[in-house]
Amino acid sequence: MYNKGPFATWVPKPIMLLLIIIILFPMMSISGVYTSNSSDMSGALATYSEYVSLANNAMTIGMGLALLIIFRVKMRFRSKEIITTSAIILALLSYMNGTTDNPHLLVTGSLLIGFFKMFPMIEMILPVMGMISPNGDKGKFYSIFYPLSIGFGQLSAYFFANLIFNHNYQAPFFLMAITMLIIAALSLIFQHDLRFGFKKPLYQIDWLSMILLCSSAMSFNIVFTFMRQQGWFISPYIVAALVVGFLFLGLTIWRQRFLNRPLIRFDVFRKENVVHGLILLFFLGIYLASSSIYVQYAIGVLGYNNLINAETNLWMIPGIILSGVLAFYCFKYEWKLKFYVGGGFLSFFFHTFLLYLLIQPQMNIEYLQYTMILKGLGMGMLFISIFIYASKDLNMDEMFGTMSILIMIRGFLGTSFGGAILNWALYQGQWQSLSDISMFLDGGSFANGMSMYQNLSLNALMASSKIVLGSLCWLIVPILVFVLAHHYGQFDYRRIVLFRKLIKGNPTKGYRVS
Repeated sequence: MYNKGPFATWVPKPIMLLLIIIILFPMMSISGVYTSNSSDMSGALATYSEYVSLANNAMTIGMGLALLIIFRVKMRFRSKEIITTSAIILALLSYMNGTTDNPHLLVTGSLLIGFFKMFPMIEMILPVMGMISPNGDKGKFYSIFYPLSIGFGQLSAYFFANLIFNHNYQAPFFLMAITMLIIAALSLIFQHDLRFGFKKPLYQIDWLSMILLCSSAMSFNIVFTFMRQQGWFISPYIVAALVVGFLFLGLTIWRQRFLNRPLIRFDVFRKENVVHGLILLFFLGIYLASSSIYVQYAIGVLGYNNLINAETNLWMIPGIILSGVLAFYCFKYEWKLKFYVGGGFLSFFFHTFLLYLLIQPQMNIEYLQYTMILKGLGMGMLFISIFIYASKDLNMDEMFGTMSILIMIRGFLGTSFGGAILNWALYQGQWQSLSDISMFLDGGSFANGMSMYQNLSLNALMASSKIVLGSLCWLIVPILVFVLAHHYGQFDYRRIVLFRKLIKGNPTKGYRVS
């Protein structure tokens, strides 16, 4: 097994670091759909915006599927072969997504982009992990790498929004296609031709399980994305997609029981830390989905464009950096993880509460910038802590399967589920607000009543947003109870002994809590 990194021995170490940055960050940024151009893309394709959301979620599904076989692919091919081939495929897929007018082809391309981008990312993340944490300390690595990746994601989103604003929605696709070809050329020049001492065959991969899991995830993707547009469970298509999703998921779980080399060890999901992490990810998804309320308010009521919204999101970066600093000291000095997790949810609570207070007909968007610091802080803290705890005490095979499911839940299932709930509540609130306003209009006479409709609809949107955000604020109570009642693998046996003595009425003189 080689241990000299992914580059040839003649490459100087500063150049190696520069090449890692040049390869890693574009691989993290490439996407099948860039959220900053979602409205422009749906308008240019003359299709529903749900197709763009479907494609965005499909990329996350592809990333999760790639994790299931990523170690076997790495043990089969050279690092140069993986990066060069993946970069060329990503360039072709990016060009296809930028030129197609078929939304189904857009979804397929996004799924494949998510799948192929993971292989070069892992090739670059492993040496970065060795540099950040040579002794394998996951807490130190996560506290540095996650803020870097999330912060760079916000920077790239602003860059793409600026590019789209000054050109068109196709510009990011063409730019990333050219970048991928440059990365392929750099890989051919600077990477070595060494491989591992032994090769793992690809025929042992259970491709049928991959297809079943992909079909299940895409079915749930269709359900949560088109649920509102299709009239919820009134639509037979939504019901059919939901049934198909559960059916294929059940077949995937059943098939893994009879395989010698299962893709996912589903018995891992019986472990307490994994189950707890899954529940926390769904809570996180609900808070992340509340961003749609802010977008509707900023664009629909305040009249700001996507570029200004992306610029506002840059204020999450200070909070993200702060979350990394807190995580570093939390894991270094072994602070209670429950307080770190609770702090992340409290940050989202204050972000939501401030949005609730700030929503009004006329408001300077600069006030929203400070709330984004809290959102970035909460996002960074929860991304780091949940994945650290969920992957605790898992071996390599168990971890890749678990992380695959966790990425799917964090990337689309949790946010889509939360978005479906919040969109339903927002929709019902708007109708209720319009109904309440109409009661006062019935008693008057207006020369041109239709001219009032736009103002009434905006008022209904703000009233509904306040109702939903206010209800979301109360969600922090059960979340904090759930978090503080869990031990997170940090038992204090002295407290248990002391508590037992207090219950029995025995003397506790001389005992210390810690």
